[in-house]
Amino acid sequence: MASVETNRSASGRGRPRDATRDAALRQAAMEVLADVGYRALTMDAVAAHARAGKATIYRRWDSKLDLVIDTCTQLVRRSIPEPDQGTIEADLGDFLRRFASFLTGPVGKAAQALVGELPHEPELAAAFRESFLLPQRDMLRRIIERGVQRGEIRADSPIDTVVELAGASLIYRLMLTDEPLDTGFVDRLLHEALLPLLHSAAPRR
Repeated sequence: MASVETNRSASGRGRPRDATRDAALRQAAMEVLADVGYRALTMDAVAAHARAGKATIYRRWDSKLDLVIDTCTQLVRRSIPEPDQGTIEADLGDFLRRFASFLTGPVGKAAQALVGELPHEPELAAAFRESFLLPQRDMLRRIIERGVQRGEIRADSPIDTVVELAGASLIYRLMLTDEPLDTGFVDRLLHEALLPLLHSAAPRR
């Protein structure tokens, strides 16, 4: 899935790209996606929202799929810095609160608009997992593994279960319950479910 930008760079043809426009175009794509969904999103709509020419967008991305994938990837990378405050409770709490805030903000709304399309768009589904879901899961695992290294939690605690439960609980609350994904919920999840699981030994088989 090569971009137009890459092809032109290799051949030496085409007008140089104005990198200062990238963030504005991604922001416009995210807002249009959140408003109308993936299927109704068009390059024309993004261009109009960004007050840019359609050619400006096509110099950067071949298609709306490329644009949406790149937008998700770049915005997620900048949205949730990895905490390292010295304790599992502080780091896990900080991560969960930031992720909850992220999900309820503009990027999260765009992500919600994508979810219903994933079964019908295999390439988009794979890219969404790689750019949106896996980085957060990997960060959460690193936070927990640092807790193991510090001796706060046992290595045989159900780490995989906690990683899955943390993300699933936030997404379930956001998309299905119609209840607020707020700090109260995050604190209950942290202190009533995740930390008790991490401080327990793995069940015997």
